[in-house]
Amino acid sequence: MERVIIKQLYSNNLKRNKTIRIILPMNYNKEISSYPVLYMHDGQYLVNESPYSNYSWEVLKTIDKMYNLINGIIIVGIDSDNKYRLMEYSNYLNNSAKKRLKRLNVNDIHPEADKYGKFIVEELKPMIDSEFRTKKNRENTYIAGSSCGGNISLYLGIKYQMYFSCIGAFSPALYIVKKGLYDYLNKTNINNRLYIYHDIGTNENGFFSKIYYDDDKEFHDYIINKIPKMDVLRIVDEGATHSEKHWAKRFEIFLLFCHKKT
Repeated sequence: MERVIIKQLYSNNLKRNKTIRIILPMNYNKEISSYPVLYMHDGQYLVNESPYSNYSWEVLKTIDKMYNLINGIIIVGIDSDNKYRLMEYSNYLNNSAKKRLKRLNVNDIHPEADKYGKFIVEELKPMIDSEFRTKKNRENTYIAGSSCGGNISLYLGIKYQMYFSCIGAFSPALYIVKKGLYDYLNKTNINNRLYIYHDIGTNENGFFSKIYYDDDKEFHDYIINKIPKMDVLRIVDEGATHSEKHWAKRFEIFLLFCHKKT
């Protein structure tokens, strides 16, 4: 069996096909063990290079390197679509996001986070759990992504806290969803123990670097008053840019954070 399995799955919630990449631990075919599952966004860049940065997340290398530390993990990458990515990854769209979508010739512009979330928990997770040896409980189910994928990981990880126990938000682009995210968080209780990793580089995106940094710090100050401080990990990566190059390096920290939670 190949270690990267690519499947097509039609979503009744989103009304479109989604490409799924299932990345298996190195001893999957030699053992009978079941494994934790990490659902990740922008799945096409987990192993293959992004055309924007010329780097990938290098998740295969990382999970192989960490095999003895974390006892293996299955990663489910959900490919993003250039046209619908912003809508799928947002529960709220600011004006700049709407303008960007208009330039992509999207006619019906609206947040699709709730439909995307239903796709993951109602359509994708049942398929993964039925076809692969997964640990199905929330304690062994995680969600993560970068930039807008970090935004949606925070939103869905909290909304579906009965499914996910650990969230990873790498360089979240919170300025896009800020109002809607906080409106949601202010009226939502976190009743399950939830572990939240988030990080930021100090040189994310030129002029916008300070916006990224300040928004991430604001989120950190907010969330440590909502859940125990010990359950939140914030990493500030000095000089790091908005790139798979740096997310790949910090990915190991996130995996250890999820694995060591108690």
